[in-house]
Amino acid sequence: MKRLSRFDIEVIADKYVQAYMALPDVRNTQIYRIDPELLLEKVLGLNVEYQHLSYDGSILGMTSFTEMGVQVFEDDDNEAFFFLDGKTVLVEKDLNFDSKLKGRKNFTLMHEGSHQIFKMLFPNDYGVTQKSARVHYYKANSERNKPISDWEEWQANTLGAAILLPENLIKQGMYLFSLGEKIECLNKIYYPSVYKRFDALADFLGCSKKALAIRMKQLGLLKQEYLDNPFDLVTVYPEVSEL
Repeated sequence: MKRLSRFDIEVIADKYVQAYMALPDVRNTQIYRIDPELLLEKVLGLNVEYQHLSYDGSILGMTSFTEMGVQVFEDDDNEAFFFLDGKTVLVEKDLNFDSKLKGRKNFTLMHEGSHQIFKMLFPNDYGVTQKSARVHYYKANSERNKPISDWEEWQANTLGAAILLPENLIKQGMYLFSLGEKIECLNKIYYPSVYKRFDALADFLGCSKKALAIRMKQLGLLKQEYLDNPFDLVTVYPEVSEL
């Protein structure tokens, strides 16, 4: 499998963002955010379908590079069968009907679309072989920042975030929401005003707060974030002797 650097992935992302910006439905409008479903369908030529993918909602998306059947579930939890044709992205149906899950839906779409991008760009590495003839699953909380254990999934996450959250659109949003050029500390307990504006920005861009925080830290637009543990007093307020 081809291993790409973050810089390589940013270059690829920019190419597809520019292709999205040039779409007839987009190019003559004021662009505030990326619509991943439009990008998948119009730029990548993929089909997007919504099905229940698991009993417990743990599987958010799936795609494949070749034809194969996968198990899905009806609304009454009865098992069903869906035929993946190599150019379809399946997304958990519940994500399409709950506005609070918009960020998770958008990241899932872009993650699965990124697998397909890598297959288009590097057919010798990602093309259909005995090894690659499988389903690529995207599971809940996979976008969280953690050590790389699966390069293929890391690359799909990184490309998905770079396309969904281009630097220029984040900076534009930061200006619109009066967040300045950089957020020094993101903490809902100790800096509630900044946190509230950041929360609104994430919703405006169509992503989760965690995905936006990870992306902004990568771009140098966010120094510290305490989304998981806002009561971390030792870190937020170190001892005077440590300052």
